[in-house]
Amino acid sequence: MKAFKKLLAAGLALALPISALAQATPAEPAKPAEQMPPAGAPVPEKAAAAKPPADDAVKVTPYGFVLLNAFYDFDTFATKDYPGAVSATDFGEAILMSARQSRFGVRLAGKDTKLTGADLSGVIEFDFKAGHLAGANAATTNWYNGLMRLRLAAGTATWKFENGSSFAVLFGQEYGLVNPLFAESLAWVADPLFWQAGNLWRRSPQVRLTFNGKVGDLGFILQGAALSPAEGFTDGDGPHATDFGPGNASGVPDLEARAAINAKFGDSGGTVGASYHAEQRKFLNATGGTDDELDTWLFGVDAEVNITQFLTAKGEYYTGSGASDTYNAPDPSITGAAGSRDTLDTTGYWAQAIVKPVPYFWLTGGYGSAEGDEDDVTGAANREKNTQLAFGAIVNAGKSWRFGVEWIQVETTYGDGNEVDGSQLAISSMFRF
Repeated sequence: MKAFKKLLAAGLALALPISALAQATPAEPAKPAEQMPPAGAPVPEKAAAAKPPADDAVKVTPYGFVLLNAFYDFDTFATKDYPGAVSATDFGEAILMSARQSRFGVRLAGKDTKLTGADLSGVIEFDFKAGHLAGANAATTNWYNGLMRLRLAAGTATWKFENGSSFAVLFGQEYGLVNPLFAESLAWVADPLFWQAGNLWRRSPQVRLTFNGKVGDLGFILQGAALSPAEGFTDGDGPHATDFGPGNASGVPDLEARAAINAKFGDSGGTVGASYHAEQRKFLNATGGTDDELDTWLFGVDAEVNITQFLTAKGEYYTGSGASDTYNAPDPSITGAAGSRDTLDTTGYWAQAIVKPVPYFWLTGGYGSAEGDEDDVTGAANREKNTQLAFGAIVNAGKSWRFGVEWIQVETTYGDGNEVDGSQLAISSMFRF
């Protein structure tokens, strides 16, 4: 019996490679006419001809990074992995490691050869900052089970003209047009550096038009977009929900525009832009009283300049009324109770310098600040002003690996006059692909 099993095993071992070889062997070519079977005999099927690549094929390129951050909080922050605001109550120091800022995405590229002739591009991108599997108050063993979060999902059609200009239409979820820059950092990426201290940002479903042109040595960009309304309103008054906030209730999309100029002269050059955001909000009164209808707005200026190959400077400024919460600012944007709401004026800015003595070693330093009108920001829970001072050393070890050490000092002033400060040290390693 044992001999039969060994013989059977040997036969299978021999048959499997032969079978795999047979499956990998291409079909025989069709026989010439004189070798075809006589009339009435079954005619063998011809081998399928290899199809040439389609002109409108889409190229898919994956990208992303694996990022580990180790944070040491010398003081108490509202969240332990991002120094957005110092907690008014001091619970002492904390240490935390996280890989939830890791990111995965794919870029798409193709061409519509049949109708429009447009060059097509797209992106879909995720990270793991959507939340936690077991909720905010669960055991720390569950905190690391970060849920996947959609960041970007957009497709763009672009038409290029002989004079070097182009026109593009984007459909999907992308960043907003106001203040589009981010500071350089490995520690604060998914929640970017200077967020809550002058760095506005949002991602939103939208339709966007972009025109790129050139006049002499200067290039210019004109953009306009209609975005799905969004705001930080969480008041329980009215039938509001995550898909039906005051912006949605207005029946009007958010409208944004941006104009920028850019130039390059050898190792120097840069881009300067100005942008505007407008939104209508309708706060529905649950008791049947008067609805509050408000117009909110933001104006922003952004600049990124390569002064030399050894120094880059970038920064942004914004001012607005009732709209900074749309761009994830911490300040309350609306004041007053139902039936008598009003907009809150806010301003903010940030600036950063990146010194590059050698390509593989960078030094960063920057400062950011955001504040609301002190006459309107009241109460111990509301932040009147928030600042961040940050420094870092980043090593570009190669095309794929970066690591660094960064430190940040934060000062938070609350509406009751309480002023607290704290600092955080971060050590990070990023593997890119």
